[in-house]
Amino acid sequence: MSAPRGGNPELRVRLAAEVSSVPGARRFVTDGLLDWGREHLVDDAALCVTEMAANSALHSGSAYMHVGMIDLEPAVRLSVEDAGGLVPVPAVAPPPVLRGGDVPPVEALGTTGRGLAIVSVLAESWGIEERADRRRIWANLAGDGVEHEVRPPMVDIRGATTPETDVLPAGWARVRMLRCPVQLGLRVDRRLDDLIRELQLIDSDVGATPPRELGRLIERLVTRPAFARHMGRRIALDAAAAGLEYVDIEMTLPRDLASSVRELLVADNLADEICETHHLLTPRSTPEMVSLRTWMTECIVTQAERGATPVPYGEWLRQSG
Repeated sequence: MSAPRGGNPELRVRLAAEVSSVPGARRFVTDGLLDWGREHLVDDAALCVTEMAANSALHSGSAYMHVGMIDLEPAVRLSVEDAGGLVPVPAVAPPPVLRGGDVPPVEALGTTGRGLAIVSVLAESWGIEERADRRRIWANLAGDGVEHEVRPPMVDIRGATTPETDVLPAGWARVRMLRCPVQLGLRVDRRLDDLIRELQLIDSDVGATPPRELGRLIERLVTRPAFARHMGRRIALDAAAAGLEYVDIEMTLPRDLASSVRELLVADNLADEICETHHLLTPRSTPEMVSLRTWMTECIVTQAERGATPVPYGEWLRQSG
C-alpha cells in the first residue's frame, strides 16, 4: 500500500469504463474498507461508488475509469476518474434546487441525477476535480449516520496531472498476459458470448448433459469476474484499432475469483463437445482457440493464487510442446 499524499493510505485500480465494471468497483471499495478496518462505511461506500462508476460508464465516453480510495481518518474519500472532458460538468452534477429553495425528491430524478443525488446525501462533502485531460468525482464519507441535503458539488478546475499507478487491497492480484494475439483473443471472447446465448435458447432434451443448464453455469462463471474480462476485451479492442498483432493485457481481480476462471475452462471444454453432439450454430473451438483460453486461464490462476511470473503466449506454446 502506498501513501503518497501526506502519509494517507491510498488504493487505486483501473477498470474498463463499462457498466459491467460496476460490481468490480464495488468489490474493490468493499475489500479496501475491510482491509482498513472501516466496516461501518461499507454500505454507504458501496452505494456511492456504484452510482459514481455507473455515471462514468454511461456518460463519460471514456475507455477506462480509475477507482480510488484515500484514508482521511476518520473519513474515507472515494473517487472515480475518467476522460471526463468529453462531458460538460453540469451533466455530472445533480439538478439545482428549485425556486423557493425546495429540492426535487430523489425518486423524481432521472437515473443519473438520482444516483449523484444519493452521493450528495450520503457524503460529508463531494466534488468534481476538472483537469485538462480528465475528470475526477470524489466523495468523503464520515460514517456518522448523517443524511445531508442534496447539494451541488464543489468544482476545482486545474491543468493536467500525472497519472497514478494502481495500488490494490491485500486480497487482490495484478494479472498480466504478455504477447497475447489480438485477433485470436477477440475471437475467443466473441465465441463465449455466442455460446452462452445459444445454450440458453436450445431444447435440452438431447444427450445426457442439459445444454441449457450448462449455458446458465457458464454465464454464472463469466459474471463473477466480468469486470476483469471486459478490461481485457477493452485493451484488445484498442490494440486492434491501432493495428497491433500482439498486446500485453493487464487486469486486476480478487484472488478468490481464480477458482471461477478455472471452472469456466472446464465448462467451456465440455461445451465444445456439445457443439457437435447438439449441432449448435456456435462452432467447436479451433485448437488455436483452446490453446489460447488454456494459457489465459493459467495466467490468471497461477498469478492470482501463487504470484507466478507471467509467461508470454509464444513461450508458453513452446514449453507446452
